[in-house]
Amino acid sequence: MTIASQLDRDAFDSTLHQFRDLGLLSSAETDEVLALFDPDFPYADAIAAAESIHVHVKVADVDALPHDVITAQGVTATSCTDGYVKYPFPGGINMIFSSIDIAEDDMLDEPVATPMLDHKGIDLRDESADVHAIFEAVPERAGGVGWRHVPQGGDGQPVYCCHTEVSGKHWVYPVAGDARQTRPIEFAFGPLEIHDSKMGCDLRPIDPAHPRAAEAQAALAACAASHGPTEGDGVTSSYYERGDLGHFADVGDYAKPLMNKFWAYYNGVFGEDGALTRREKALIGLAVAHSKQCPYCIDSFTNTCADLEITPDEMHEAVHAAASLGAGIDLVHGVQMQNALKLRGAI
Repeated sequence: MTIASQLDRDAFDSTLHQFRDLGLLSSAETDEVLALFDPDFPYADAIAAAESIHVHVKVADVDALPHDVITAQGVTATSCTDGYVKYPFPGGINMIFSSIDIAEDDMLDEPVATPMLDHKGIDLRDESADVHAIFEAVPERAGGVGWRHVPQGGDGQPVYCCHTEVSGKHWVYPVAGDARQTRPIEFAFGPLEIHDSKMGCDLRPIDPAHPRAAEAQAALAACAASHGPTEGDGVTSSYYERGDLGHFADVGDYAKPLMNKFWAYYNGVFGEDGALTRREKALIGLAVAHSKQCPYCIDSFTNTCADLEITPDEMHEAVHAAASLGAGIDLVHGVQMQNALKLRGAI
C-alpha cells in the first residue's frame, strides 16, 4: 500500500520557525514536530496518509496572542471559542492555541510554564479501508516500540472538542528518554464535523505513566459527579456526553412496549397544547430539568424553549422559580429539626 503524502515538510519548517521567532515554540519543540517527517518515525505511514497535522500549544491567555501578526501571514482563525483558536496554514499544518483545560493533566495543581507544546495531532480524515487500517494499527505499533497507548471514543462513540467531532482517537506517549519525541501524539480518525453549538471537550488523556495519573482521573470523576458537565472550562466527563442525547431513542431498542407507552405519554404531554400551552409546558420542563439536575433534559428543553421563541429572561425566571422552591423545600424540613430539639428540651 502506497499513499501519496498531502503534507509539505518545507511549509511546516517555515511556519514552525515563524512561531518560534514569536516566542510561542522553543527550538526543541520545533525540531520535535519536524521529526514526525523522519523516515524512521514509527508512524511514518500515518504521516503519509494524514490530511493535516495540528500543533497544539498551551498559552497563558489566547486573547493576548499576537493575532494581527499571525493573520498578516494570510491565514484566518477558525474554531474560535473562549480560550481556544486554530490557525490553518498552507501545507497541512494547523496551529492551535488554548488557555482552557484541554487535558486530564489540568485536573492537577501542577504549575505549567507557558507557552508549551501540549501535543501533536495526526489527522486521518480519509475513511478508506487503507487509512482505517493504519489507524487501527496504532496500539500494536505503540507496544512494539515501547510507547504507551490510550484509546478515546470509537465504536460509535465520537470524540468532541468544542464545536468539532471525530469518530475516534488513539493517543500514544513516547518512551522516556526519546530525544526526538517527548510530547503525546494524537491520531484522529474520520471527517472533522463542525457543529453550530459548542459540544464540550473530551480531555486529552493523561500519560498512564504519569505518577499522578490516578489522582487526575479521580479529580475529573469527582468534578463530574459534583457539578455535572463543566463545558465552560473545557471539561466533558464520561458521565455525561452531549452527543448521547441524540441516542436517547436507542433506549427503546429494549422493552419496546414500555418505551412506546413512554413516548405516547411524553409526546401527549409536551407535543401539543392542552389546558396549558406547549410554551408553558416547555418552561415547566426546563424548571424541572434543573431541579432534577438532568443535563440531557436541560439541553433538550433549552432548545425546545428557544424554538418556541421563549426569551432568555423567561427561561432564567423559570429556573429561579425552581431554585427558590428548592430552597423552601430544604428550609421547611427545619421543622423536623425543631421537633427533635423539642424532644430533647433544647428549645
